[in-house]
Amino acid sequence: MPQSGEEQLREGWAKRTAERLVDGALAASERSPGPHPTTDQVALLREIAKRALWHLPNSGDEARQLVRDIDIENLSQPNPFDDELPGG
Repeated sequence: MPQSGEEQLREGWAKRTAERLVDGALAASERSPGPHPTTDQVALLREIAKRALWHLPNSGDEARQLVRDIDIENLSQPNPFDDELPGG
């Protein structure tokens, strides 16, 4: 379903803001060298996601939609932190 110009602006703003917030939280939690995300960062991201969902109306529906969106995005570009890359 096509979005209006206002909806596109809102979604773009939200995505950029979320990227900055999460990147800032990850930077603040970089307590040890080595592979990232660390277990501390994974725990932090999980709690950020839970808290964000808690504040959304219909959070269950939103969570299910996010899982579908992530599954679709992973089809086109793998997460660099996955164990194995496609074809590898």
